Amino acid sequence: MNEAKKLRGWSLRDAAEAGQLLEVTCQFCRRTYRFFPRDLLQLTTNVSLDRLAGRFHCERCNRGDYMNLKVVQIWGSEIGKLTVRRLVRISTVKKPIWEDGVL
Repeated sequence: MNEAKKLRGWSLRDAAEAGQLLEVTCQFCRRTYRFFPRDLLQLTTNVSLDRLAGRFHCERCNRGDYMNLKVVQIWGSEIGKLTVRRLVRISTVKKPIWEDGVL
């Protein structure tokens, strides 16, 4: 089955309940990032994984068009060996928006 069709029927909450990881790989510079779905649920709503794949950008090459997302099941032998990104905190940036008006 096509990988995009598999991701279309699976959401962030489904992956979190199944205890899976999301593995995002940049096909341009071969950098791999792994995320817990519960951390991503704090940043966005419960969307299907095919829609989520377009939101990632590589931190090394800053490209978003070469990103590939796949769902990975964690096995017991991988615990303690995989590098996983964890959400530490969310900081909000206050940015003033000005509008010119007539007095």
